[in-house]
Amino acid sequence: MLHYRHSWADQQKTIVFLHAAGFDGRIWKQAAEQLSDFHCVSPDLPGHGQSKDVPVTDFDAASDAVAELIGNLGNAPVCLAGLSMGSYIGFRLLTRHPDLVESAVFSGFQHVPIQVSGVVRALMTASSFMMNSKKNREKMARSLGVNDPALVSQRGGRPNASSKIMRKISALALDFDVTADLKSIETPTLVLAGETEHPAILSALPAFQSGMPHCAARIVPGLGHGWIATEPDLFATALRAWFLQEPLPDGLADVAEG
Repeated sequence: MLHYRHSWADQQKTIVFLHAAGFDGRIWKQAAEQLSDFHCVSPDLPGHGQSKDVPVTDFDAASDAVAELIGNLGNAPVCLAGLSMGSYIGFRLLTRHPDLVESAVFSGFQHVPIQVSGVVRALMTASSFMMNSKKNREKMARSLGVNDPALVSQRGGRPNASSKIMRKISALALDFDVTADLKSIETPTLVLAGETEHPAILSALPAFQSGMPHCAARIVPGLGHGWIATEPDLFATALRAWFLQEPLPDGLADVAEG
């Protein structure tokens, strides 16, 4: 089973946080501190952190691993929050185990494959090996607004995920295609993206909003893929509002219908 951390276990509602590739559940510590009115659960996803021995095959299998964790927690349905890789896995959880999730918030993902050249894929492969360097990992983290260097490494300095795992996750993300699943998602879902995200992620927002029966999409003005780290207060406020069915914060901009 996936390793996880949790806090505020006496609260009635549970949020399960799904982290981005290259990090682990510790990335959500700041969010959990601001959401003390929820039981906050932060697993290390397959191939990452203390779940490094859980195999990474595809996002479906990863979502099944999360489903197993939720089942063992014994308090389903839960609220779900995902960033980047965590959003891909979380979305597959909605399609495969909809009874386990009452509401979801995802940031930084798209609904159709991203077309990139062979050269770009080669560069992505090269960059995965660069993440073996602690210095490079810390530089990457700072570019996403994560300033705590401890969050990019395990004890002893090893990466949270191997270069092989990072290449696998990148390939799965590029090829992600859930167009056919959008209409079947009944879970209330908020999809977010920073204003300076990859164009494919931004163009997906109206598709999610119009294609899913109970979906809202919003943009975080002036920020990018790591906006959750740079604006943790806004993130926590957005989660609380969506999960408690309250008005969303003014710091989020509307998305026009596609």
